[in-house]
Amino acid sequence: APPGGGTDSAGEAEDPDDTVALEGAQRKGDNQGRHTTTNSRLYHLPFGAWIADVPGLRELKIWGDEDDLAQVFPEIAELSEQCRFRDCRHEAEPGCAVREALEGGELDERRYASWQKLQRELDYLERRTDEQAARAERAKWKAINKSMRNFRKPGR
Repeated sequence: APPGGGTDSAGEAEDPDDTVALEGAQRKGDNQGRHTTTNSRLYHLPFGAWIADVPGLRELKIWGDEDDLAQVFPEIAELSEQCRFRDCRHEAEPGCAVREALEGGELDERRYASWQKLQRELDYLERRTDEQAARAERAKWKAINKSMRNFRKPGR
């Protein structure tokens, strides 16, 4: 059985109360809900997914690398091997096989959008964990801010 109850290995409810998440009343002023979770629970959904309800946990962040992303999106990894440039970001580069497949309808737009989102999260993770990448990002934004200060609007 999963930690915290829910369902057994066959997907059957162990206890009817374990399959129902508690819901608190909404505040009248802003219609926001109140936290009702007091212990960790794992819920197994009928289509195979699991949902963890953990008090105090607000979000999960990706922790992985390019190889992990390639395993999740094998069709994009395969297409990217055909790109003109090895460091293709699959955005606007010439000779991008991924963009060509997307425009030709061979690659699902939702899959590509999901890949882009996870790629951005991986890039963010790299900047946060790689000091050299973090310095480069700070330098980039410092240069942008400096150039904006020097920018003069016409007529002033």
